[in-house]
Amino acid sequence: MRVRFGVLAALCLALVGGARADEAYPRRPVTVVVPFPAGSATDGVARKLAESLRVELGQSFIVENRAGADGIVAARAVASAAPDGYTLFITTNTTHAANPAIYRQLPYDPEKDFTPVGGIIKIPFMLAVRPDFPADDLAGFLKAAKAANPKLSYGSGNTGSRASGEMLKSRTGIDMLHVPYRGSPQALTDLIGGRIDVFFPDPASGLGMIQEKTIKILAITGDKRVKSLPAIGTMEEQGVPNYRIVAWVAMFGPASLPAPVTAKLNGAINKALADPEFTAFIDQIGSDPFPTDPAGLAAFVKADAKSWVEIVDTAQIERK
Repeated sequence: MRVRFGVLAALCLALVGGARADEAYPRRPVTVVVPFPAGSATDGVARKLAESLRVELGQSFIVENRAGADGIVAARAVASAAPDGYTLFITTNTTHAANPAIYRQLPYDPEKDFTPVGGIIKIPFMLAVRPDFPADDLAGFLKAAKAANPKLSYGSGNTGSRASGEMLKSRTGIDMLHVPYRGSPQALTDLIGGRIDVFFPDPASGLGMIQEKTIKILAITGDKRVKSLPAIGTMEEQGVPNYRIVAWVAMFGPASLPAPVTAKLNGAINKALADPEFTAFIDQIGSDPFPTDPAGLAAFVKADAKSWVEIVDTAQIERK
């Protein structure tokens, strides 16, 4: 009986100690893995949120870029990390909704290998063309694309921009050569330099170049116009039917992340999203806030993954 009592007492102490450890989280700097390169929209949002989390939680949140293979490199790294809250993942629909629809076999399970923490933003893409392209609106672009010989080329820095290009081909009957990139910054560089004709950046990546008039924006892929670009219509507004592609950014941890840690991070994220300064930043990069609780994020991602199966099928993207 004494032995059983001793074991029970030790277990209770361990549980109490674990709870206290969770309450004290974070005790040291936290690594935030981002699956795209510096300069991408996800990277910019991650760094802005990292600063808010530092202020709110009292520790550094250090962004680590691990670009490559449609986010698979970064996703595997986080999935295999210790579930202690010191390795987190700020990622997009690429790794958690689009990849399962495109890859026949993934080295990670988007649902089983991660703990949803909270949504951050939703963001559309933009149809951008090189600065000397002989069209200033979508109608002119489609006419030029159909007449182009050789055919136009379009770049993609993630599955969202890839799907945007293939969806446009499918919906309008134009043809374009696909040129893949590791991320948006490299594709934008080649767009400005005229090495590709078309790219689908997110507003965060392209706004500065729009202001400098180094690229032209002809359409928005979402269901509404971007506040910072009110004159640019959506694809559907400009006559392309059933065309809506919107990306999202959210935070995840490895599977089995302790509930108190998850709750503390979720609260800190939602507090940041409600801050006027952060809201202004979101508006500036052409996005919308995406606050959720962990369960809400899990349900959203599950539904979005189903929608990406349809997007991949409609856009006729080959499975890998």
